[in-house]
Amino acid sequence: MTRVIDEEERALYLELIGRADEIASVSLVRGLLAEGVSGEELLTGLVVPALRVVGDRWATGEWTVAREHTASHLAGHAVRMIADASPRPSGRPRVVVCCARGDWHGLASSILATLLRGRGIDTTLLPPGTGAGELARMLPDSGAGAVALGCTMSTALPGARAMVEVARRVGVPVLVGGPGFGVDGRWAGIVGANGWAPDATRAADLLAGPDWPVTATPAPRLRHLPDAAHDGVGLLRAPLVAAGLSAMAVPEREPCDSTMRDGLLTAVDALAVSLFLDDEEVFLSFTRWFTDVLTHRNIPSSSLAAAYKAFATHLAHVPRATHPLTTAGTFL
Repeated sequence: MTRVIDEEERALYLELIGRADEIASVSLVRGLLAEGVSGEELLTGLVVPALRVVGDRWATGEWTVAREHTASHLAGHAVRMIADASPRPSGRPRVVVCCARGDWHGLASSILATLLRGRGIDTTLLPPGTGAGELARMLPDSGAGAVALGCTMSTALPGARAMVEVARRVGVPVLVGGPGFGVDGRWAGIVGANGWAPDATRAADLLAGPDWPVTATPAPRLRHLPDAAHDGVGLLRAPLVAAGLSAMAVPEREPCDSTMRDGLLTAVDALAVSLFLDDEEVFLSFTRWFTDVLTHRNIPSSSLAAAYKAFATHLAHVPRATHPLTTAGTFL
């Protein structure tokens, strides 16, 4: 019978990484490996659930950014330990695993690559920040039969689209996954992916399954961009954030002021991506999430509404930006 992680072990691991106990958290994972717990079970039954809670505790203000980063860093240690204990597949790489350019959350890609290796699938893991150009240069000689592309932030979807384009141009199909592609992968098709998976386990099933394509045709062109409005918004990123912070009129205090600044930077990016994809849900979903973050920090939604009004004033010359801002303002 396969050994599975129980709730007590999950709770203990979360406690250990939450208090930055590197020695004890490493010892726990090492002990579970010695007991015969599979790498895949450790990833999906221990590390991934812990990371979900870590993210939730930052979002609700229960944990600081530093505590969240430290816990995630220790989870990365566990993933590397599991990878080192996995059997080494022979042969040339078959799956290139990477995250979208503009998305620096590389841990999810590391988890997928480690899970794939545990199933005997050859992988090449590319570091965060790898762009379409680098991918285009390495793919032809990689022997890859697929690219597995992760995206945790919808603001990185233009980067994902560029990477899908270069992969499919050389005949390599692309599987995508991660919350950045929206609920049920709603934006996977728009960026040109050959498939979408809701989690690492399903991704591995698809890539190893008989229905995964052996080759790919070039990605269909985006046909919904009548103008360059998304670029126009991006070029105004700094003045928009400055205007938004001024309009919010919230007393400056750490860490709330940095949360607002970073949030408004992401809001501008989300608005630009909404125009890029011609789908305002990118901006609205970010707005719903960020409103919850602010609420847990005792910042009223009216402050964000004021920032969006400032955005609208500065973007009066970009008509396509008006509707998502108005819709989000109504929600707020």
